[in-house]
Amino acid sequence: MDSFRSNQVTDIAMNGSSHNGVCEQKFKAIREHLISDLDSRAVILSLVNGKYYGLNSVGLAIWMLIQTPSTITEIETSLLQQYDVDREICHQEVTTFLETMLGEALVEIDEA
Repeated sequence: MDSFRSNQVTDIAMNGSSHNGVCEQKFKAIREHLISDLDSRAVILSLVNGKYYGLNSVGLAIWMLIQTPSTITEIETSLLQQYDVDREICHQEVTTFLETMLGEALVEIDEA
């Protein structure tokens, strides 16, 4: 089982706080981006803002999970099976990651 450490999720800035109800919302990746897999890392090019974003293996795992709409709980369940991580740390990191990705317009909340 791979390790999962705080601040390991992504190279993009991590600033955000969790919001009530966010665990029940479904997140999905916005399709207007190109992704290049580099072994256990990936680079996303936003065709919307022209920025590059680096993801490590954990960020890439989340990105792959949100290709179909997924809740934070669903994402956490998958990550807890793949990585040696405390449930609370996983929750904090996933929430912060998704909030950051929302702020960068890389993901959206699925309204369906």
